[in-house]
Amino acid sequence: MFISLSRAASISGLIYFLFAEVELLNRWIISTVAGQGAWLIGKFDFPVTNAAWNYIAVNGLVVEIILACTAIESIALFSGIISSAAGATMRRKVQAFMISVPVVYLLNIIRVSFTASAYGLSWFGTPDESFHISEHFITKAGSLLALMLISYYVLKMLPEVSDMIDGVLKMMRTEFHSLILRLS
Repeated sequence: MFISLSRAASISGLIYFLFAEVELLNRWIISTVAGQGAWLIGKFDFPVTNAAWNYIAVNGLVVEIILACTAIESIALFSGIISSAAGATMRRKVQAFMISVPVVYLLNIIRVSFTASAYGLSWFGTPDESFHISEHFITKAGSLLALMLISYYVLKMLPEVSDMIDGVLKMMRTEFHSLILRLS
């Protein structure tokens, strides 16, 4: 259990660290998301340009794409957890990866495109109000729902992950009870 948990944390951290700290990877993922977001917005015939490698301009209003806009956190987390599923076959790990990581990435492109469009086209009031409503309410709710559904399918596909999580919770409960007894 500890080995699996350590492996999950290590792999997740390594993936995130590489994209956060290696300039080439950081710039690549941000520019890719910005480019694909602008492409998707253009498919709806909205006035869009890539103002720079990390900027999308919709209707002349510019949105900066930063690392947090790439979904790398969720991608790293799912990758680490899936790879640490001790006892799972490679086939099931690949299936779990395919229903999580590419889906998270695709949904993130939709999220970025929606938020930039809402901002640039002032869908919910002023541009700032539109950005706030789309980014902090609509897409957050959608992301939460999507991550819950994706997690559900990953856990169904890899019950080893559920066992690992259950083991950690049992250990924490035991340690908490032990601490309470010592303090009493």
